[in-house]
Amino acid sequence: MQRLAIESRTNLAERRRVEKTLATTSQELKRSARFSANASHQLKSPLSVLRAGIESLLARNDFEPPVYDELSSLLHQTYRLTGVIDDLLLLSQMDAGRLQIAFSSVDLSELVDEWLDDINALPDSVEVTIEKEVSPGLYVAGEKRYTSLIVQNLVENARKYNRPGGRIRVTASQNGDGVTLNVGNTGTVIAVEAQEHIFERFHRGSVGENVSGHGLGLNLASELALLHGGILRFVSSGNDWTEFEVTLQAASGLGDGARFP
Repeated sequence: MQRLAIESRTNLAERRRVEKTLATTSQELKRSARFSANASHQLKSPLSVLRAGIESLLARNDFEPPVYDELSSLLHQTYRLTGVIDDLLLLSQMDAGRLQIAFSSVDLSELVDEWLDDINALPDSVEVTIEKEVSPGLYVAGEKRYTSLIVQNLVENARKYNRPGGRIRVTASQNGDGVTLNVGNTGTVIAVEAQEHIFERFHRGSVGENVSGHGLGLNLASELALLHGGILRFVSSGNDWTEFEVTLQAASGLGDGARFP
């Protein structure tokens, strides 16, 4: 009995210690989420002023051509910064548990087509061959805006980390209650030691040293996939080929705009 009493007190102390640790961790996450959200909001206003000033200068006609090139480059950077801020704000909402998904039937096939059409229009595109095996009418349960962000990040990564003359291969199919999208590309492979950190925020590794970006895309896509009841996973990287796979819940037989509980 004495031994049981000692074990009981020990277990109670351990439980209280774990509960305190969990409470502290929860508070830290909330503080971090609030900081990210506040910082994002504070950055938007001066960035908007900066963009407006650059656009005003571009509208003038008394500069030398090199000046316009520099201004255009600066304007492009303001849009990149806006992307970072929007991603941080979205992540902070997810961290705080405030991002709610309004589920509907989303045409994944259409989203893939749209992003593949846009890929060569990006300012720092390299010439690549695009291979696509996506059946029309693949519908998933989700919110179109956030499902589109998942597709966008995977396709843009396949383009950014590719090589001139390389390939991007996109396939999608339905299997039972799930729709699986695979995006693969040629290019420098991801080092084995870096693979376990792929979905961490701000992690880019040696592959991304000379590539534009901020190391949030895969983390954001992964978090959004989980929020949709799906999963994004790293398939492999080797022999001039890197591939990712995302599986989302299918919405077969439901018309566009159908609501989910």
